[in-house]
Amino acid sequence: MKNIIPLTIGFIFITLTGCVTPLPRMPEVDFTRFTPPGPVTSVVAAWEPAISHGEHPQRGFGGRVYFHDQDMRPVRVRGKVIVYTFIEDGRCPHDVKPDEGIVFDDATLNSRGVYQRTRLGHSYNLWVPIDDARPDSPAKLVSLMVRFIPNRGVAQMSSMSTIHLPGKSRGEFENTQPQWNVQTHSNTPHHHAGLQHNRQPQTLEAVTIR
Repeated sequence: MKNIIPLTIGFIFITLTGCVTPLPRMPEVDFTRFTPPGPVTSVVAAWEPAISHGEHPQRGFGGRVYFHDQDMRPVRVRGKVIVYTFIEDGRCPHDVKPDEGIVFDDATLNSRGVYQRTRLGHSYNLWVPIDDARPDSPAKLVSLMVRFIPNRGVAQMSSMSTIHLPGKSRGEFENTQPQWNVQTHSNTPHHHAGLQHNRQPQTLEAVTIR
């Protein structure tokens, strides 16, 4: 009789464990999609050289800018953006003052051709002129930094991007034809390397930072 009780308990345990079916693993849910976007915590900008054709052709940079919230989601913003430009050629290493600041107000930021919803999320296409486009325009090294000032909240800055602007170098032309895409003149917003640029003089204000 003493051996019957342990055997019986062992038989019951094996029977019960043999009938247990593991529960299916629940898929991971991204709850951030159900939460409203938060304030901007970072600014990311990608720039490349371009030419804007028109009555007065200009060299500059076309950029796509993303504003991320605390969950690193690109969000649509309300406020003002200032793009600071620094001409690095001959600049004193201790000179931290920008050469110019291009201001995009809220109406410009959210206008057609500037604001765009992409596969990655909300984005902004900005055009920053540097100088007149001429056959003898010199090559330049330019740094750009984006500052976002929201209507409500804390201002944020992007990291600095330093980019080569093609042109004449050391008395000789680097190339007869630039190796980067040139925009064609049109009454519609400019297109360059997949970016839309729409400079609107009535709302886009250029100021010199002194």
